[in-house]
Amino acid sequence: MTYGQAYLNGWKKGFNFSGVASRQEFWSFFITNLLILALPLAAWFLAMQHNYQYGVFIFYALPLSAILLLPMIIPLLAVGCRRMHDIGRSGWWFALCLIIPWFLLVALWLCCLKPVSSSR
Repeated sequence: MTYGQAYLNGWKKGFNFSGVASRQEFWSFFITNLLILALPLAAWFLAMQHNYQYGVFIFYALPLSAILLLPMIIPLLAVGCRRMHDIGRSGWWFALCLIIPWFLLVALWLCCLKPVSSSR
C-alpha cells in the first residue's frame, strides 16, 4: 500500500470504528492532516516575516484552521480507534484524547507499537 492509498483509505473508512488500521494508514492520515491544518498558520507566519502589518492575518488563519479541522475530527478518531484495535487495545484509549488532551501523547506513543498477531 502506498502512502497516498493509505491516506485515502483513512477517508474511505472515516466512520468505521471497527476493524484495524496499520501503522502506515494511521501515520499517513495523521501527518497529512496535521500538515493541512498547519498550512494557514505557516502562511501567517511567513507573512509576518515579510511585514508585521500582516499580523491581522491571524484572524483569518486561525478560523480557517478550525474550519479545516471540523471534517477531520471523526475520521481521525476512527482511524485512531482502529489503530488501537490493531495493537490489542480498546478504541476508547484513543477516544480519551477528547477528555484528557495530554493523553494524546500517550495515544500517539501507543500508535507506534507493533500490531498484535491475533488481531489480523
